[in-house]
Amino acid sequence: MTFNNVYNREDLIVRDLTGSGKTLGFSLPIVEYLRAQKCFGTKSLQAIILAPTRELALQIARVLNDLKHHDKEYNVLTVYGGVPISDQTWQLRKGVDFLVGTTGRVLDHMNRGNLDFTKLKSMVLDEADTMLNMGFKEDVDQLMAKINTNCAEKPHFMLFSATVPGWIKGLANSYLKPNWKMIDLAKDLAGKTQKNINHISINCPYHNRM
Repeated sequence: MTFNNVYNREDLIVRDLTGSGKTLGFSLPIVEYLRAQKCFGTKSLQAIILAPTRELALQIARVLNDLKHHDKEYNVLTVYGGVPISDQTWQLRKGVDFLVGTTGRVLDHMNRGNLDFTKLKSMVLDEADTMLNMGFKEDVDQLMAKINTNCAEKPHFMLFSATVPGWIKGLANSYLKPNWKMIDLAKDLAGKTQKNINHISINCPYHNRM
């Protein structure tokens, strides 16, 4: 339900329940947009996806890798704390298309000068409310402010969350385009996503006929 909004690069807050397929909801249209614009293979960072936990970051990276037309179409680097930073630094300097990571480790790379935001096209905060609850507010503010001032063109910002506390709307008003949209796919948060539903995707080329 958000494919066209994301593909058309609308700044968004999307509310939906955990486990409802949000990862594919933003990953697929971002990949298709960058593919159509021939942005892959430039060795420039195209998109950053922030996640509150290592486990979610690895899950997002798996989805992105599954969307490749071939193994070398684009590079996905996952970064998180608790492991040596040197190998991540080496890969960033070689050039990656997608950076997926936890907020603290991405901020660490930024402060070390390992990230070039010049060509960045998209920025996603997944489970933004969890980031707030885990105390990452200041880190996220630093990252988004730095990205907003160092991109050649204002990047496409999206925040995905199960709830929308005031902090998320504050981020939107500070960093998203003035005409940002709120898409609510979870009208009743008292209901739970069915646990016996499997999300299945079929990888096939997308042709924009609009």
